Amino acid sequence: MTGLRPYPLTRAHRNELLLVQAGALGAEAWTAGMIDEEFDRPGGILLGIGEPLCGFACAWVVLDELHLLLIAVEASVRRQGVAAHLHEALLDEARGRASAGWLEVRADNLPAGAFYERHGWEPVGTRRRYYADGCDAIVMRRAPLYQPAANR
Repeated sequence: MTGLRPYPLTRAHRNELLLVQAGALGAEAWTAGMIDEEFDRPGGILLGIGEPLCGFACAWVVLDELHLLLIAVEASVRRQGVAAHLHEALLDEARGRASAGWLEVRADNLPAGAFYERHGWEPVGTRRRYYADGCDAIVMRRAPLYQPAANR
């Protein structure tokens, strides 16, 4: 999808955000309280995309590291570059504050793992039974966080 620009989410987007993340994450959807915490988190980055909202990304900058928590996109707009726009916007928001990045992705979410690898993240370990349903998490790192455009 062309022409979509990520933007900072505010509490005014709360209900839209709840709907999008429930549709994208199903049983792993965040509660309203969890989302509210992200609006107040020091070092937090919460971005949305689309009007109406069709995707969002959440990350934290802690010390000099980006901790990418989630990129979620509605099923109807997947595989159209929406997640890539959100990913780039997260990196732009963290520029100057973070030099490396970390994330966990479900071991059984092969499309997400492949997405992150295409965007410069490398698997570095496994967290056994990390998710509530017992699924492992693949730990991924991107260092340096910012890569020359030719390497992206």
